[in-house]
Amino acid sequence: MRRLQRTIGTMTLLLLGVAVVAAQAEPQFAGSWVLDRSQSQFPTHEGRGHGAPSPQAQPAQVTLMVEQHGNTLKVTRTMTMGSRERSMTDTLVTDGSDQTHQGYRGNVVTRAAFEGDRLVVTRTHVKKDDQSDQTMSRQSIWTLSPDGRVLTIDTTFHSPRGDRAMKIVYQRS
Repeated sequence: MRRLQRTIGTMTLLLLGVAVVAAQAEPQFAGSWVLDRSQSQFPTHEGRGHGAPSPQAQPAQVTLMVEQHGNTLKVTRTMTMGSRERSMTDTLVTDGSDQTHQGYRGNVVTRAAFEGDRLVVTRTHVKKDDQSDQTMSRQSIWTLSPDGRVLTIDTTFHSPRGDRAMKIVYQRS
């Protein structure tokens, strides 16, 4: 009987140790982040009538506030231009399950999961109109620098018009 108790106790400690190591393996994105334009790469908008921005125009300041609790990330992106400010908040459930909500003319399905030391977020939007359904998706991969001071989000957009990629870099503030 004692041998069985020791075996069960040993297995329990091993499982707890594995759980602690797995929890520590997930990167901690919580904090305030400021967009680093010099390191970021934005997509171009060919054929959309967008000319080069005026040299006098000040780009918007973008901050990201991330709250991380267990398998939930609350991400608030704030853009400030002059005295105008606009914020958008998303909540990501990082357990790999599909989260569905109503979007513009159709449903949006979001799936987020940690894959080792990175977070992979996939969003698929099926937009319905009178003629057909259009599917657009994007995959964003969040990674932290080894020192935890730089957050990089590599995003690939897929649409009927083709694919576009961008890399957004934030510095911890």
